[in-house]
Amino acid sequence: MPLEGRGKDYSRTRAASEWVLARAYRGGWSARLVRRLGLQHRVATIQHRVSCMRWPAGTRPLRIAFVSDLHAGPTTHPSLLDDAARALREAAADVLLLGGDYVYLHPEGIHGLVRRLADVPAPLGKFAVFGNHDLWSREDELRGALEAGGFRVLVNENVALPAPFEHVSICGLDDPWVGEPDVPATFAGARDVKLLLMHAPEGMMYVGDTPFDVGICGHTHGGHIALPGGVPIVSAGPLSRKFSSGRYDVGGGRPLIVSKGIGATESALRLFADPDVRVVVLGGA
Repeated sequence: MPLEGRGKDYSRTRAASEWVLARAYRGGWSARLVRRLGLQHRVATIQHRVSCMRWPAGTRPLRIAFVSDLHAGPTTHPSLLDDAARALREAAADVLLLGGDYVYLHPEGIHGLVRRLADVPAPLGKFAVFGNHDLWSREDELRGALEAGGFRVLVNENVALPAPFEHVSICGLDDPWVGEPDVPATFAGARDVKLLLMHAPEGMMYVGDTPFDVGICGHTHGGHIALPGGVPIVSAGPLSRKFSSGRYDVGGGRPLIVSKGIGATESALRLFADPDVRVVVLGGA
């Protein structure tokens, strides 16, 4: 996947390694092998309930479905993407959020991915942010496909939900690794209840003490290859190790929910880091 986007830090070494991997994994044989050996795990649905002191009395909870790191490409078997779409449909959420890293090695994978997600019901809206692999790819093609599939792509901006949840804003921060995150712009004019959507836990290095009511991200893959119990062997950054998967308190009463994501990059095999989608039920105390 050549450097065509605005993402920073795409070195010649990475470009060369991805050129080699694209040819080595041609045809998706490694993902087929993992599936054939019974090492491909089904997508789990993990639910979190988050209480908000600013939630209006008498308003029902908001149900949010989140998926990240789908990595459509030769190291992610298509059946895994089908499984993720099934889990999202069964979540029956009001809002669908995507956490970035939609493709790996081949940007054309976005089109089949969006076809799978386009029919996932989300009556109050579908929203997405970009991840590092997206910003190294053909960003315009990815954005166009997502928008054609009914997703609004948020880059350092926020949008308020329709009634009866007009008090909730989805605040989308640009990728903290290779993008240009702008925290003031992301929260400017946001409503009382702020949901922070970002690709990676490292976004917290920019957010700092800025208040929000719940943060949701991916990127970590839960380590992708982890020890029994889910301890990452190799992490994709300091906060990605500290916040590898699950729910965390990042201070100021702000919960951060981290998904292990779905797909694969360099290795089609995930070990003790099974894929998941997250459902967040956001409501009053």
